[in-house]
Amino acid sequence: MQKTEKIIGAIIAILLISRLLFYFPFFNTGILLLSSILSCIYFALSFALLNNIRLRNIFKNESYKDISILRMIGVVCTGIVLSIVITYSLFKFMIWPMGNEGLILGLITIFIPLVIVTVKLIITKSKFYTFLLIRLLIFTIIGSVLYFTPSETIEELKNTSLLENINTEQ
Repeated sequence: MQKTEKIIGAIIAILLISRLLFYFPFFNTGILLLSSILSCIYFALSFALLNNIRLRNIFKNESYKDISILRMIGVVCTGIVLSIVITYSLFKFMIWPMGNEGLILGLITIFIPLVIVTVKLIITKSKFYTFLLIRLLIFTIIGSVLYFTPSETIEELKNTSLLENINTEQ
């Protein structure tokens, strides 16, 4: 399932950058669809994804034998926070209402698992917390960049690419 997450994330990044540089009618649709899928994966399957449990082993009891209740609660809450950040990053990029407000909510709440994971990593030096910290930092950076980028700048970048393509067609 981590391969799926990485592939979807890479395609979203490519589509976002491509959408700023070029205009193609289905870029926005692809960004919307893939961001929604990734957000749903984090929201619904974070207990498995963040604990490195394969999709085929989700319903097997032995997959969860070494995972504590607190860790499970932590990864579910982290998945919900990541889902919020992804959703409102999409809102901000598409210049939809409440994009900034939702992003600030997501960025404030992402600091809770960020602090907990950092402390746990310092104490335990576990690979689990290393990978979780990297994932949290990536989404914090993406959300912060989008939050601090004015909507007018994003719109201008999108329109510039649109105007260039219209001028080349004529």
